[in-house]
Amino acid sequence: MKVKEENITRLIDVMFDFIMKMKRDTAACCELMGGLNEKELFVISFIGKNKDVKMTEIASNMNVPLSTLTSIVDKLVEKKYLLRYHSDEDRRVVKVKLATIGSKQYLNFVDQKRDISKKILSEFDSEGQEVLIDNLQKVVNTLSQN
Repeated sequence: MKVKEENITRLIDVMFDFIMKMKRDTAACCELMGGLNEKELFVISFIGKNKDVKMTEIASNMNVPLSTLTSIVDKLVEKKYLLRYHSDEDRRVVKVKLATIGSKQYLNFVDQKRDISKKILSEFDSEGQEVLIDNLQKVVNTLSQN
């Protein structure tokens, strides 16, 4: 499909603004959650969505070496956000799950994401909401192909 040059420029500008606003909101969430950084927030969010997970799964999803993830998890265990343990099936496998404080912080983060999502969606009628979500999913799918 032919793409107009002006649309490329417009998309670049809109995507940049969108990313910057999301970074600002993420930074605010991190601050509200006790001064976490983005990687720590990602780990808590990933575990919150997936419950107890293998360290290798998180490292793969974050696209970071296991050694990098280990230092992030060490800090979160020290702050009592996470619990680290060995799998019952295979003692070589290290898993992590949210501790009580981590669960509370994850729920706070989910509430903040829901508030932002509701604010965005309220600008559209029902059909527009579906179109927005479908188009954002297409963007994610396209960017995932690399």
